[in-house]
Amino acid sequence: MAYPSYLPYFPRAWRHNHALVNASVALHVGTALATIPQVISLLWLHDRVDAYLDGTITRDQLTDATNRYFLIASLPGLIAVANTIVFIVLLWRLARNHQAIGRPNTTFGPVWAIVGVLVPFLSMAVPWLQINEQWKGCDPEHPPTSPQWKSARGSNMVYVWWGVALTAVIIGLAATAGVARAMFSSIGTIGRRGDLVEVAQDMVDHNLKWFVASTLLTGVAAILGAVTLRTLVARQDNYAERFHLDHATTTPAYIGSPVSPHAPEPGWFPDPAGRFDHRWWDGTRWTETVSRGGSTMTDPL
Repeated sequence: MAYPSYLPYFPRAWRHNHALVNASVALHVGTALATIPQVISLLWLHDRVDAYLDGTITRDQLTDATNRYFLIASLPGLIAVANTIVFIVLLWRLARNHQAIGRPNTTFGPVWAIVGVLVPFLSMAVPWLQINEQWKGCDPEHPPTSPQWKSARGSNMVYVWWGVALTAVIIGLAATAGVARAMFSSIGTIGRRGDLVEVAQDMVDHNLKWFVASTLLTGVAAILGAVTLRTLVARQDNYAERFHLDHATTTPAYIGSPVSPHAPEPGWFPDPAGRFDHRWWDGTRWTETVSRGGSTMTDPL
């Protein structure tokens, strides 16, 4: 089947994400680096607990040590918040580029960039599934509006990133319940600079090795995420350059412009907006006439 070969296919601008992905990569790397002092401080706290049990430091000294640990452990959280915000914006823009390519039957549209990251449990799967769809969407073997795009191969890079991140989350949830309980129970105590001896003992006496493993795996996942996101942005840019999508316009001014000699005759084609099964191409432009399940209706672009 022939497809309209002049671009843009519909009035959505191609989004260039170089600056945004650089910020995301920097924050991912920052997340990975922040796991190092986090682990070191936890091991240091373990030594302080041993010193307290041996009688070489007092309860007040152990409380001070625990306060210092919580201060250090809070820093990666600040990076994580910034990373999450930039990650959502980048996913949104990547999803809009995916739309600009014209991929019918897309499962995870731009709204999933927000819902998939912020909603608990969904965040364990949706972002990686969405990125894998975007990876398939810019397979150069499938031109814009091709309905066969989902048959493209996914990315092993995305699968590995997903696997490591999911493993880190599972280990963190399953093996560090005592640590999490200690951290939550200590919130009021920290504010009052109260006795944190029991908190410290809970943190270092229950599943310390698993907690360290989860933290380090989180760092590895952050590095894999940085590499994957940079690669995906470059892949989309290469696709846009190949099919001349990178100069797409945000206005429908192209509708009255000269038509490419390669444009097909009027007919039904897969809806480039992905909202319906087909949209009517009148030989010069996409129209508002669409179809779904054999029924026709109107849907303005």
